[in-house]
Amino acid sequence: MDLFFNEEYTTLWAAVSAIMGVIATMMAVFALLYSMRSYNKTMRIVHYGEIDKMYFEILKEALAKPHVVRQNIVRSEEEEVEYGIYAFIVWNFLESIYDRCMLDVSLQTTWFPIIEAERATHLAWIQNPQNRTKFKDEFLNFIDKGELKIA
Repeated sequence: MDLFFNEEYTTLWAAVSAIMGVIATMMAVFALLYSMRSYNKTMRIVHYGEIDKMYFEILKEALAKPHVVRQNIVRSEEEEVEYGIYAFIVWNFLESIYDRCMLDVSLQTTWFPIIEAERATHLAWIQNPQNRTKFKDEFLNFIDKGELKIA
């Protein structure tokens, strides 16, 4: 028994213990990095699903009231109010999408064509000075340029 507890082995066990501590620390760091990457990937998928669901709800409203997506038509006073509310919902949604696309470039492939399609439908509404005050300048400049190219 004294063989394993003499000074030579004490130094060896201290070295082994130090090496094992370094290995354990490295494994913990790699586990943390992997966990953070997995979390970010999961959150990206969850956010995409939420965005998609919100847009689906907006489109369902257009199915129920087709006059909100028709261009160059004469609307009744009530339909004009409904269109104004619908257009605001669409532009508010598009601004949220724009914000997310600036943070996650991979979303641009999917959502920039949607922004372009909705822009074509509702451009006149957002060009009204009264409506422009509801959005930040960065988003308005993006829409005004009309160059929705993927970065």
